[in-house]
Amino acid sequence: MTTPDPVGRSYVRLALRIDRHVEGYVDGYYGPPEWKAQIEAEPLRPVKALIDDAGRLQNSIAQADMDAQRRDFLTRQVTAMVTVLRRLSGTEMSLAQEAQGCFDITPQRVPEAEFEAALRELDTLLPGTGDLAERQVAWKRQFELPPQRVLPVLEVALAEVRRRTLSILPLPDGESVHLKLISDQPWSGYNWYLGSGCSRIEINTDLPVRADYAVELIAHEAYPGHHTEHALKDERWYRQAGRLEHSILLLMAPESVISEGLAMLADELIFPDRSELAGWLREVLYPTAGIYADVDLQMRLAKAAEALDGVGGNAAFLLHDDRRPEDEVLQYIRRHELCTEKEARQTLRFIASPAYRAYVFNYSHGRRLLKQAAATSNLLDVCRWAVSEPVTPSAVVARFGLASKQGLPLPDSEAGGRK
Repeated sequence: MTTPDPVGRSYVRLALRIDRHVEGYVDGYYGPPEWKAQIEAEPLRPVKALIDDAGRLQNSIAQADMDAQRRDFLTRQVTAMVTVLRRLSGTEMSLAQEAQGCFDITPQRVPEAEFEAALRELDTLLPGTGDLAERQVAWKRQFELPPQRVLPVLEVALAEVRRRTLSILPLPDGESVHLKLISDQPWSGYNWYLGSGCSRIEINTDLPVRADYAVELIAHEAYPGHHTEHALKDERWYRQAGRLEHSILLLMAPESVISEGLAMLADELIFPDRSELAGWLREVLYPTAGIYADVDLQMRLAKAAEALDGVGGNAAFLLHDDRRPEDEVLQYIRRHELCTEKEARQTLRFIASPAYRAYVFNYSHGRRLLKQAAATSNLLDVCRWAVSEPVTPSAVVARFGLASKQGLPLPDSEAGGRK
């Protein structure tokens, strides 16, 4: 690795100092360990001083000799840092303002009519009669894995998604993924990228782990999702090119939109033919899990439920901008996501967290952004570019001639979306 430049060094040290104020702000660090040790040992730097540091870094980026893509990436990442610091200093901002500053997107509420149309379609597909949510919960229950089968089933899914990813993307030599079961977290799964091509993926067992979600979950977190992206960018941009900004992952930054968009599309990239996915579930995964279900109906239900992927964002608007009571927001989530109260409380816990209140938009916006780009090219080429290049939502809009980052409706052929 070449000697880090002053801009990269300042970027990393500023991020590490912000992390001391915002727990979890740094999602992964695998740069020089002595830098982290030095910053943890120094007196806590005041937020006002960090805002000044960020201003100086912005000027350095503007004046530095670097390519346009790197300049765009660093400029928007540092804008996100300033937004986080302004919130820490007491600046009030709406969810949309926070998302614009942190993530380079402008989220909008999804019209309720889109959810209602999806719910009507689900009503026609789900077996039985009576309450729609109860029927959905009953349908999902058949896929729940007993504790002793969770890791064996997920390991089977992990091997298959890795095999398929290798057919479309190169993976660094020696990369690896380790699965671990945990509890008491606001998310269902999390990729902790450790550097040198290694990841630990934690699966939350607060809610039952379901076999029908196994491929989507492991593809999202591992292959060709988060682990694959982080390993490729670490290898190419940090270890080979010496760009120190790629030795650190920031939670509240534009890179998260691209990362979540790629992860949301991960299972589609390796199973573009959904009938092939249905066959593999029927012949391999479900026998391993001891489950015998109507896979064709499962696929139709999953397709219909895609249009509900904006429910979490709408709930966040209700909670934070409209200041609706938590019980009201909880019922909104239950009604639109057709879930149990425990599942709805998990979603509410996620969007109520200061770290995730605006992050929730990254899943639907990242997915829709890359889908829009694919409408002018093809999905595999778009994702091959985004998984290996340091890009922002604005860069995607510019490269593919998209109208804007607002709303980002899916092409007609994709309307109806996924989870």
